[in-house]
Amino acid sequence: MNIGYQGEAPKDKRGALKWHNRRAMVMAAGELSDHHGIQGFSVDDLAAKAGVSRRTIFNHFSSAEDAGYEYLSELVTQLIEAVLAELPDPSERGEQTLGSVYRDLCAAMRTRSPVEALHPLLLQVTEVKESPTAALWTFRVTSAATERLAHVLRERLPDHDQLELQLVATSIINSMSVCMDAWLLRTGGELNDQSRGIWDELMSKALCVLGRGFTT
Repeated sequence: MNIGYQGEAPKDKRGALKWHNRRAMVMAAGELSDHHGIQGFSVDDLAAKAGVSRRTIFNHFSSAEDAGYEYLSELVTQLIEAVLAELPDPSERGEQTLGSVYRDLCAAMRTRSPVEALHPLLLQVTEVKESPTAALWTFRVTSAATERLAHVLRERLPDHDQLELQLVATSIINSMSVCMDAWLLRTGGELNDQSRGIWDELMSKALCVLGRGFTT
């Protein structure tokens, strides 16, 4: 697990304590999830690991599982920001089109493999039971990823049709999700040279199919 602190701690003492407690709980939930599965530990386990009380847990999360999903959300957020950081500075690109921005995105996505960064998440997906928490988390994290990408597209193409940019962002995020499902089906979640090659194959196909509509 390699998750750093998200943002900066508040300056006031009370706010800083709440921030540090939440970070401790998310980090602990990540470690417990990695070892026992997202549904394999209790609130008592989480409290003991994080060094906080049960009451403190429930001040932040509705369940231990909820804290585990917060950890998985941070994995996704870190990956998205790492990919976007690979995009060239818009000021260096001159006038841009949807096609040129899409090609930049493709290059950025090829530098950051989701199956590497999200491997803990993918393993959880293969084992987690269906639950309202899981369904809600999937919806939230997909929506957040789509909106983040759409925001970047709007920044780089301010005069482009906004609905089309939202549709493009949705298509890219959903395609990556489909590729991950296909990767899990073909590899069983094993991470090795062969499975990495399978991911490259799946992603290249997805980007090629999507790119047929973004060639202007």
